[in-house]
Amino acid sequence: MERIYTDNGFISKGMTLNTLGTDGKFSLLIPVAEMPETASAPATADKTVLSDGKHTFAEGLQSNDQKTYTFNYHRDNLNILKAVAGKPLTFLERNPDNTGEKFKGTLSFSRNSVSADGIVQGSLYITVSDADELPISDVRDVMKPTAVITSPLQDIELTGTQSTVVVIETSPSATVSATSSSTSIATATYNNGNLTIAGVAKGNAMITLVTSATGEASSTRTIAVTVN
Repeated sequence: MERIYTDNGFISKGMTLNTLGTDGKFSLLIPVAEMPETASAPATADKTVLSDGKHTFAEGLQSNDQKTYTFNYHRDNLNILKAVAGKPLTFLERNPDNTGEKFKGTLSFSRNSVSADGIVQGSLYITVSDADELPISDVRDVMKPTAVITSPLQDIELTGTQSTVVVIETSPSATVSATSSSTSIATATYNNGNLTIAGVAKGNAMITLVTSATGEASSTRTIAVTVN
C-alpha cells in the first residue's frame, strides 16, 4: 500500500481518489483526508392499503448526485486539480482496506475557512453522472502504482549563494528529476536521494520535482525557494 505525504506530514495511507488512464488502469489523483458517504439514507414513501385503512412504507436507496472530499489545499494538489477541473472523468475511491467505489463525473474545488496557524484544507466536489451499483471488493488489480516522494517537503530560504541539501525519500525503484523555474535565482541538482539547492541571486524560484518509475504513474511536487 502506498504511503502518501503532504507538506504538513502524513495524512493518508491508502485513502485516495484515483482516475482512469488511457491504459485502462486507475492511478492516484490526490490523497484525501475524508471520504463522503456512498449513498444517502433510504427514503420512505407512504403506501395506503384501502381495504383496511392502514399505512405501510416502501424504502428506496437514494443516490448522491454530488460527492464532497476534504483535501490538503496545497499548490501541488491545486495544480493537479486545475488540470482536470470540469473534464468528464472516471473515478475510483480507494479505501484503506483496498475496497473501492467506481463512478463517473466532473470535479470542482474550493478552499475551506482558515484559522491562524491552521492547516489549510479544501473541499473537492464531484458531480456524479454515473456510478456502479455495487462496490469493488479488491481494487489492486485495476490500480497502477504511483511513484511518489514519501518524505515531507518544506519551502526553503537561502542567503546569497548559500546552498542546502534536502534528503528525498521515495517509493521503491523511483527516480527524481529536479528543475528550477529560474536558474538565475536558484539551482537544483538531484543525486541518489540528495537534492542540493543553491542560491544564485536575490529573488524567488520554484523547484519542481517529478518522481517516476518503470510501469508506474509519475507525480509532481514543488519546493518554493526564496533567496535573500
